[in-house]
Amino acid sequence: MDRIFRSGGSVSSVNSGIVIAVIAAVLLYIVLERTRFGFEFKACGFNREAARYAGINEGRSIILSLMIAGALAGLGGGLLYLAGSGKSIDVVDVLAAEGFTGIPVALLGLNNPLGIIFSGILISYLTVGGFNMQLYSFVPQVIEIITAVIIYFSAFALLLKAFLQNKLPDEELSKAMEPDPGLSPKGEE
Repeated sequence: MDRIFRSGGSVSSVNSGIVIAVIAAVLLYIVLERTRFGFEFKACGFNREAARYAGINEGRSIILSLMIAGALAGLGGGLLYLAGSGKSIDVVDVLAAEGFTGIPVALLGLNNPLGIIFSGILISYLTVGGFNMQLYSFVPQVIEIITAVIIYFSAFALLLKAFLQNKLPDEELSKAMEPDPGLSPKGEE
């Protein structure tokens, strides 16, 4: 079950680890959104002092969140190196890029476990596509530029939204976000 996806006779490098990653992300989403435990984590993350005032043990929440993050990072590293996807552990003088790729994936997924699934798929498609574009004499840095542009524009959209929420009163903001009634889709009158 190492290589579960086949297309047109060729074997893909996607392995069964993606199923484990999706299950872990869904379980983490359920824990964060539907349990008291997850509420305490989020409360501590938003404001430690307010969480302490509400009676939440912030030290315990921080240590547990670090342990869960480490376990998920270990699971990701284990799936990468032990699933037989062509990666192997080499002793080299440079850091592996996989850990740093997680930062834009988390930013693009807005730190939501379900959003991270889709942003991870997007970034992986860009990375694999960029690797295959080298066959046609493209430089590999083009993919890093495209990924950076996507991250910057998504961050700019969030920054603009936050700016508008702070500057405009609620009535004007909701009015500004509504579509223009004079512009109706084709076929509607």
